[in-house]
Amino acid sequence: MSRYTSEAYDFSLFEENTSVQDSPRWDNTQPQKEPEEEGRKRSRENVVELPKRELEKNARPKRHPLRMLGTVLCLGIVFATVLTVIYNQVQLNELTDQINTTTKQLEEAESVEIQLNMEASQQMDGAAVEQYAQEELGMSKISSSQITYVDASQGDQGTVVREASGGSLLDRLWSTIQSWFH
Repeated sequence: MSRYTSEAYDFSLFEENTSVQDSPRWDNTQPQKEPEEEGRKRSRENVVELPKRELEKNARPKRHPLRMLGTVLCLGIVFATVLTVIYNQVQLNELTDQINTTTKQLEEAESVEIQLNMEASQQMDGAAVEQYAQEELGMSKISSSQITYVDASQGDQGTVVREASGGSLLDRLWSTIQSWFH
């Protein structure tokens, strides 16, 4: 018998139609039995039973609670880290905006200070101050009639209220040595 026969390409063998008229002459199907037994047999033919070893080999591995807990913790840490980085970036942006605003206000204040100093220096020159003092405050330049001399040298006197007590350590030592020789 040759390896390649027309049976390999005849798909009518796999059809469920069991009428004799439609079947080709090389039909190898078994004669029809009672429909009740045929239904049971078909369902048994469709069931493939694997050995227990194969079932265990193909079975989905059980999930370990500690491994699941570790995975959840790792994902939580990664999530918390990402949230922290985002929060820090937002804070950094807000602080940078505040620094920029404050720097701009400082520059404006320095500009106003320079303007005010220039206006004050224009108003406060020497002649303007002298004129303001004479007209508004009633002041005048110093004259010889305003000078008064005080002589304090005539009344200087010194009085000893009490004698010094023994002097310094060297004075007392010297006086003790002199008393030994007298």
